[in-house]
Order: sequence, then structure tokens, then C-alpha cells
Amino acid sequence: MKKLIYICTMLLVMASCSSQKKMVSLDRETNETTLKVGQECEIQFRTNASTGYWWQLTNEKEISIVTPIDRRYESNAPQGMVGASSELFWKFQAKEKGTDTLKFVYARDDWSKAIKTREVIITVK
Repeated sequence: MKKLIYICTMLLVMASCSSQKKMVSLDRETNETTLKVGQECEIQFRTNASTGYWWQLTNEKEISIVTPIDRRYESNAPQGMVGASSELFWKFQAKEKGTDTLKFVYARDDWSKAIKTREVIITVK
């Protein structure tokens, strides 16, 4: 019985620890979210690498409240299919309290000729 209580207690502790690192969603209408220090959020972009355009974070050196920790692509297109869109996911982790505005552009190498822009506001409390 003591062993069962110990195991249940450990599972509860582990569950509460993992909830602190829980991924937080971005409000798609406002492009804003609020995190706690240590939490992560993922920002999703539709992209098509075969066009030569991709989403770029243009102000990475200016942000200090969050830090980019991962970037990955996902595609449901058949292997080798050219011209199919894919999803790009940028993951950020909250480092300290405050607010950062992340600025993204959908462009080739020259950011001044962006065909789309997106700003995301992340507040850390």
C-alpha cells in the first residue's frame, strides 16, 4: 500500500512539473499570447519552399524576453512532389518577464521585397 501511495505521489509531482512546460497556443486572430517563464509557444506558418520564399525572423537580435529554440517543417505532400505547400513551426521559450514583438517576413534573400509580413506579440508574466 505504501508503495502504491508513493507511486501515485510521484506521478502527481511529475504531472505538475510537466504542466509548467506546457505548450501555449497563439491566438490566431490577434497574433498574441501570454506565457510564464519557462513555458513555450509554437508559431505556425504556411510556406512553399519550392518558390524560393520562406518565413524569416527579422528582429532576432532585438528580442530578449523569449528565445527561439526550434524550427521545423512538416509536409503532407507525397515524397518528391514539387510545388506543394508545407507548414513551418517556430518554437520559442519564455526567458524573463516582459513583452517582445517578433517580426517575420515571407521573402527571398532580400527582406525589403517581402510579399507577406507578420508580427507576433508575446508577453511573459
